[in-house]
Amino acid sequence: MNDTQHVGRSDAPDSRHRWVLAAAIAVYALFVAAYALVTPVFEGFDAQAHYAAATFYRAERRLPELTPATVADSYELITQPPLYHALAGLAALGWPVEEARSLAQESTNLYFDKSLSYRQSVVLPGASPAALAPAWIARFVSALGGLLTLLCTWWLARTLFPRRQWLALAAVAVAVLNPQFLYTSVSITNDAWSAGMAALALATAAHAALNGSSPRAWLWAGLALALAGLTKYSALLVAVPMGIFWLAYWRRQGWRAALSGALWAAGAFVLIAGWWFARNLWLYGEIVPFERMAAVLPTMRRAIPYDLARTLAHVPWLVASFWGVFVAIIAPPWYLDATRWLMIGGLAGLVPALRFVRRARDGLSLVYLALLPWLAIVALSVLYWTQTVEYGEQGRLAHIGASAFGVTMAVGWAGWLPARWRSLAHGLLVAAMIAAAAAGFVVLRNAFALPPAASAMAAPQRALDARFDGGMRVAGVDFPAGAAVAPGSTLPVTLYFTTDAPIAEDYTLFLHLAGESDDLLYQFDGVAQAGRHPTRQWVPGMLFADRYDIPIPATAIPQLATLSLGFYPAEDANLRRPLIDASGQVLGDRLVLAPVRIVEPGQGAPAAAPPLARFDNGITLLGAQLQSGDDGMPAGVSLIWGTTTTLHSDYTVFVQVLDAENRILAQVDQQPQEGQSPTSTWRAGDVVQDAVAWTADTSGWARVIVGLYGADGVRLGVVEPVTLPDAVQIATASGP
Repeated sequence: MNDTQHVGRSDAPDSRHRWVLAAAIAVYALFVAAYALVTPVFEGFDAQAHYAAATFYRAERRLPELTPATVADSYELITQPPLYHALAGLAALGWPVEEARSLAQESTNLYFDKSLSYRQSVVLPGASPAALAPAWIARFVSALGGLLTLLCTWWLARTLFPRRQWLALAAVAVAVLNPQFLYTSVSITNDAWSAGMAALALATAAHAALNGSSPRAWLWAGLALALAGLTKYSALLVAVPMGIFWLAYWRRQGWRAALSGALWAAGAFVLIAGWWFARNLWLYGEIVPFERMAAVLPTMRRAIPYDLARTLAHVPWLVASFWGVFVAIIAPPWYLDATRWLMIGGLAGLVPALRFVRRARDGLSLVYLALLPWLAIVALSVLYWTQTVEYGEQGRLAHIGASAFGVTMAVGWAGWLPARWRSLAHGLLVAAMIAAAAAGFVVLRNAFALPPAASAMAAPQRALDARFDGGMRVAGVDFPAGAAVAPGSTLPVTLYFTTDAPIAEDYTLFLHLAGESDDLLYQFDGVAQAGRHPTRQWVPGMLFADRYDIPIPATAIPQLATLSLGFYPAEDANLRRPLIDASGQVLGDRLVLAPVRIVEPGQGAPAAAPPLARFDNGITLLGAQLQSGDDGMPAGVSLIWGTTTTLHSDYTVFVQVLDAENRILAQVDQQPQEGQSPTSTWRAGDVVQDAVAWTADTSGWARVIVGLYGADGVRLGVVEPVTLPDAVQIATASGP
């Protein structure tokens, strides 16, 4: 008895598998909904081009021709057959075309191609539901392709292994809970449909071959292959494993039945898809018009194909992008390592699983004879695309083999264990894939999340109300570690932005730290929130925080630098937007945020002795030494300041020499170190030495007092000693 005679039959039909399948569908639907909610609608591999193709079919209601004019509509109309795009377009009939098309075009993120943002699209505030609906419908159609992959993977696994529903569940989990596949399933693309149609073709061929079906059953296999070919040209490669299943049918049913089945399949293919390929032959002289595509779309082919060594060097990247490269967002290394070992373990397990083949009463042998060759063809085709096609080095393209990969992985992991533990292996594989799907969700949520409103946060340490022409407002800035930093360290800065109305253009933010000689110590030109929040995406009335860690060159010398910011149009860095006041008067082309003190490394150790005085806001006077002139009269004072808190306001130091009647004989008002160490740059624990000198005649002096006052002229209160409320007496003519 051969090992396929009992394939597809069950001694005890188990209705529980329907509940297991329903649970799998529910989990898939849950993750699809979650991924769709955290992924902006126009994100995805070539999503804008796929959406433009779908919109073309909806608006034009005709087949495109491979011409340069069609490229202007969408290059996906050149490279792809029509099925997905036609379905996605026709499903949105009734919604306004031009409004939807305009929204898609306006949502393009200009910074993506500049490598200043990993987001392809901008989420425009106030977009109407009518304009968004067609895009969401296209995503829903894509998700149906993922659902088709799930159902057909289940069908294929149950056909090959009718008594092993846990294997079928594990196969489904591997096929559709791959985060890369889930991301594809919520994107506007035909990739999920190509995987689903290839899975349908495999499942129908396996069912026709292994269930004692009549030759007419091959009609459905031919129909499935036709739909696969109308979805993506590469999906036609599934004809190879289908042919192997047909050979198995020949072996069981004889050549007459096999020939009849082939005719049924061929007839269905010609009936459903023959018109498309005949049209290609008539118009372009090719059944699959690769030459015409390359002529119309030169970027489709590499000018110089990669050699074998360079092609194979991409294999690690291809594996990573099969599991977790979401356009420009790459999953963390630990996840990529885990999925790589998950795949290696499953494929390696096919070797010990061979020991079960001879006595198997199911379709185990066909995993090796049909599914493995199919996966090899898929892998080789991806390597070929990598070698010859621009931007072809994408492992996600291998998802056309998702169903076969799922079944193969389930078999491989079970192959490591005795037969009685297979269900445990499959259960663990299901759990691993659910964990992977959850990890992918977290990655995408964190990457695409809009910044939270800052209204619930503490007020900015340094409140501002700076307005730029164009609509950008700066509401404040924080220096969490203070506005002083040593060379070789980083300076954390948090900016607070808002806008009063939608911003119509993309403006690039620049943040510069300039030294005293106007040399740039740091320069950032880009998009807020690490590239995630272009200005057109800012929500009117919403305050958000934007964090930067500014690295200070190790070669920087101690000095007082200046931190400033501004904006310019995305396409022209020379057109800085003016800073304006409430009346619209121009104040300059940048906003000075704060002075930043570059200090000697290790500076700021607190003094051991008790301070002479304590002021409000944590400022302390650690030492004071009167300096005398040649006439013996006071001519200056050396001060040592400290602080127990990080300061964010500037205070002016005043020193007064008074006579016995409290008349001022000499007075100096200046910021510490003649402005080189403003108090707004003092950090908790800093020690600042200061020197104040005067030339006035101080004969008849009685005492010298020191204090500080703010920008409003109000003196800072003294906590101790309480001799004076707003100054400290540091010397008297009569001695201590």
